[in-house]
Parts: sequence; C-alpha cells; structure tokens
Amino acid sequence: MPDNSIASALRNAFVWNTINAIFSQAAGFIIFLILAHMLNPAIFGAVALSAVVADFVAVDGRYAGMDAILQRGAFDRKSLNAAFLALTSIAAPVAAILLAAGPIVAGLENVPLIGYYMPIFGLLLLVTPWLSVMDAIIMRDLGFKTFAKRNMSSTIVGGVAGIAVAFSPLAIWALPVQRVTSTFFVLVFEFLHTRWIPGLKTDAEARRDLFRRLIPLWLIAAINLSMQRATVLVFGIRFDSATVGLFRAADRISESVQNPIISPLFALWFPLMSKVRGNIQAEAHVFTTIIRTSAFVALPAFAGIIVVAGDLTNALLPHSYEGVAPILRAVAITSLMIPVAWFNPIAMNALGMNRRSLQYSAAVAATCIGALVAIPTHSPQLAVLITAAPATFYGLYGNLVLLRRLQISPLGHYLGLLPAALSAAVMAIIIGYVRSAFLGEFTAVERLAISVCLGIAVYFGLLACFSRRWMTERVQLLVGHGS
Repeated sequence: MPDNSIASALRNAFVWNTINAIFSQAAGFIIFLILAHMLNPAIFGAVALSAVVADFVAVDGRYAGMDAILQRGAFDRKSLNAAFLALTSIAAPVAAILLAAGPIVAGLENVPLIGYYMPIFGLLLLVTPWLSVMDAIIMRDLGFKTFAKRNMSSTIVGGVAGIAVAFSPLAIWALPVQRVTSTFFVLVFEFLHTRWIPGLKTDAEARRDLFRRLIPLWLIAAINLSMQRATVLVFGIRFDSATVGLFRAADRISESVQNPIISPLFALWFPLMSKVRGNIQAEAHVFTTIIRTSAFVALPAFAGIIVVAGDLTNALLPHSYEGVAPILRAVAITSLMIPVAWFNPIAMNALGMNRRSLQYSAAVAATCIGALVAIPTHSPQLAVLITAAPATFYGLYGNLVLLRRLQISPLGHYLGLLPAALSAAVMAIIIGYVRSAFLGEFTAVERLAISVCLGIAVYFGLLACFSRRWMTERVQLLVGHGS
C-alpha cells in the first residue's frame, strides 16, 4: 500500500471515526447528564454491576469476532457461518448463566435491581454473534462511514427511549430500556446494510481456524478491560452501589473526552494493518503515525482534566455527585499513559502477534488486579491508581517488543512523543498557577471556560514555537496530506 494511500486511508478513517466519536459522545454525554439528574447514583451502580459479565460477550466477544474474521480474510458464506456458530456457542451459555445468576448476585450484593437488570442484559447477548459478523462485512471495505451513521443513530434512538422512561413512573427501567432499544436498532440497521442472514452450512476447518483466532483475540480484549471491571466489582464489595455510581460517573466524563480523540485511532489498527501486512516500512509508518497522533491529542486533554476536575464536575453534575471529582482526577492521571501502554495489545494483534499479545495482556491484568486486591484502601481514587500503576512498566516492555518487531529505534520513538508531553506538562502548570492566583472569585463555569481557552493557547503556542514541524506533520496526516 503506497504512502499516499496510507495517508488517505488514515484521513478517511480518522475523519469518520472522529465525527462518529464526537457526535456519539456529545449526544451520549448529554443523555447521561439528563438521566443523572433524574436517577440517583445507586441505579447507575446497579447497571454497572449487572453488565460486568454481559459486556464480556456483548462488547469484547463482538469485536473479537469481527477482528478474527478480518484477520482470517475469508468472507464466503461457510466462513461467516462458522464465525456465527463459534460466537453463538459461547454467547448462549453465558446468557443462560446470567438469567439464573441475577437473583443470586442481587442477594450477595444486597442490590435488588441487579436481579432484574442482569437477566435482561443476558438475553441481549443472543443477538451479539449476528452483529459481530455484520460488523466484519461492513469493515471489510473500511466502512467507517457506515459505522459512524450506525453509532450516531443508535445513540440518539436509545437515548430518547431511556429519557422517555426516566420521566415516567417506571424510571428505574430507563437505563435497561436505553440499552435494549439501541441494540435492536443496530441489529436492524446492519441487516438493512448487509442483508446477511446466519445459516448452518459451514465446514470443520473454517470453524477450527475461526476458534484459533477468536479465542485469543477475545481473551485479550476481555483481559484488557478486566481492570476496569475488576475495579467495579471491588468497589461493589468494598464500598456501596452509590460509590460504584460515582466511579461510573467519573469514568463516563473521562470517556466523553477520551472516545472522540482515542477511539478513532483504536479503530484504525486492524483495517489498516491488514492492507499493509508484510511491508515492514508501511507497518512502521502506520504504527508511528497512530502513536504520535495519540500523544498529540490525548496528553493535553487529560493533563487539563487533572487541573480542572473539580470545576468540571461542579458544572456538569448535581450536588449528589460531589464525590466524582477526586475519582475523575485519578482516572485522568491513568489516561496519561495512553500513548505508552494502551495500544500495545491491539498493535500486537494487528501485526499477527496474537500469542504474544495474550501473554502480555494476561500478565498486565494479573499484576494490576493482584495489586488492587492485595493493597486494601478505603479511597476509591486510590483504588483507581493502584489498579493502573503496574501497567506503566508493562507498557514500556510492550513498546520495546513492538519497536523491535517493526525495526524502529526506541530512542527515536520516545523522542517523537516528547513535544506533546513537554507542552502538555507546561500547559497544566500554567493553568494551575493562573487558576490559583487570579481566578479564585470566578464561578466554576467561568474558571472552566477560561482554563480551556488558556490551555489551547498555551499548548499549541508552545508546539508552534518549539516543535512546529512535528505539529505540522500531525495535522497534515490527519487531513490526509502526510507522506
């Protein structure tokens, strides 16, 4: 794949992924704020606890299935049926377990709502295999535009349904209704686009090959998300459902910043690497582009959140959510490691290093979760930091593995991240000083607005003065003009 084609693919994918993420997150966040004013944190906590196991299939399994199909590269009917049957053989038993386990978990956690929510989320798993196969059919041709339309529409449809229920006497069902409506909208949307219907005609070799690819990819995805889920479970055990709700609110705010700027980059790995596989120079180009771009957009965003977390939560949430700010600050600190640690597993998968990625992900999860369990704390924000701390060291190790595979100099790689890191650090220091010295009498909204404007000016001003070429390369690549 020529360099100009890579740049064009990056541009198209990033543009549509960004439009999708910004719209979906903006709309989703507005919906969340409306629901947060109608529902207490305990309901959000009950939903989070109910969905922990279901999301193992609904999220991890669905996209692992899509990646396995893309990695195998066979789109004949027998191969697609093999993928559908492989996913169904896992989704159906998990759905049955959730149906039976709901009342039991509700009693153990002393949260009765779990007994109602968990079976509903379990039943939704039965459509996941179909969605996974249709996802792969769409993404075979880099259908980022179709995905964007799907996600934006489902966010609105599900959100409207949830809000309508929240304003009714059945308000406790608002969040489940939101999820159910959104899922079935996506199912109809993708069927109308692909016209694919599952069948039983398949062959043994296709099933075996799909399983060989699916299981490692699925486990890797689940393991990489297990730290957040383990945190939710530990919060439910150590604290109460209200604290879990505060954690989810903090995470929701962080996601509203993270997803528009990071999710577009995550979505590039498999489709683009599948186009350049075997060309070491092109693979290295894709890798370097994505990592440096992630540093360019993520570091200033989360450095800023660390400084303004208090004003951000005061401006957005009611008084009952006042405990969100310190948790949000801790989540933002962990997000500073995005360019170093977050992309390692998916980059390994995209390069065909499934076994290494599985070993790496398992080691990270075991160490981080082990640290969380072994180090007791009554502080939810400290629990977040404890969970993420070991990932820093593993992140550096994973970087070295990937850099060796792609024949990239480690020194050159980290120097390529330095402009964003230094500029973001100076930006945060300046914002913190100005806020403490001059903005004490302003309202939270005023301080927040001034801080954002100041941060943008300082960050891009520093890059323009000291790293103009580096910044220009990032911008050019994002608009498809990079080489």
